[in-house]
Order: sequence, then structure tokens, then C-alpha cells
Amino acid sequence: MDDVQELSDEFAIKEQIPMVFAFIYGVTVDWREYDEEIVRLFGERLPDETVEVTTTDKGLEVIYNGQLHSIALTFSGKDRYITIRGFQELIRDKYEIRLFEASYFSDTHDFLVLPKRQWEELDARYPVQTGEMFRVIDDELDFP
Repeated sequence: MDDVQELSDEFAIKEQIPMVFAFIYGVTVDWREYDEEIVRLFGERLPDETVEVTTTDKGLEVIYNGQLHSIALTFSGKDRYITIRGFQELIRDKYEIRLFEASYFSDTHDFLVLPKRQWEELDARYPVQTGEMFRVIDDELDFP
């Protein structure tokens, strides 16, 4: 019986690791989150970068490392992922944002922002686990 309990405890711990990791290193986005706040939250995870954002009547103006970029919005519920994909495009040379797969069917999504090099290393070293835990941000991704 002790072996069964020990195995059960070990499995429970392994199941909790992604949630703890997301809490410490992730960005949580609610489906009702303001788009300006989404950019700020992701920007906070880029320690060597400068990110400023303002909302305009056409969408967002993001200053990333001194360069102005515009993200056009529809001013609808679809804007959360328009913002996320737009910001991903700005940082794609250095960083990548991925969704924690376990959060997908929730009204809050958890993301991890890592340097692109780290994602490449994780994909090469742990392709199955990375694919199971994280979802690449693509054009199809949205709140369910």
C-alpha cells in the first residue's frame, strides 16, 4: 500500500509543477483583460527590454525598445488574442510567448514568455513534454 501512496503522491506533485511554474513565471490573461494591460504584463517579463503602451481610437500604440508599433484592434472580445499575437510579432526575434495548454479551456489563460533560444533548447531536448504542456501562439488560438 505504501508504494501505491508514494506513486500517487509523486504523480500529484508532477501534476502541480506546471501550475506552480505558471504562477511564478507566467502571465495570466483574463478574457476581459484590457489590451493595454496585456502588453504591460508581457512587458514586465522582458527584463532587458523597454515596453510602453497607449490605447488609441484604432488600437494600441506600443513603443518597444524605442520603436513605435501599432496593433489594430476591433474593440471586441477577439482583441485579447489580436493583442497577444501582435505583441508576439514585435518580440519574435528575441522572445516567444506560449500558452500553458492546461489553461486553454478556462476564461483565464496562462502564458510563458521565454527567450527564443530557450524555447528552441526545450523543443530539441523535450519535444513531447513541451508539446503537451505548451501551445504555440498561432492565428487560430482564441478563448474557447
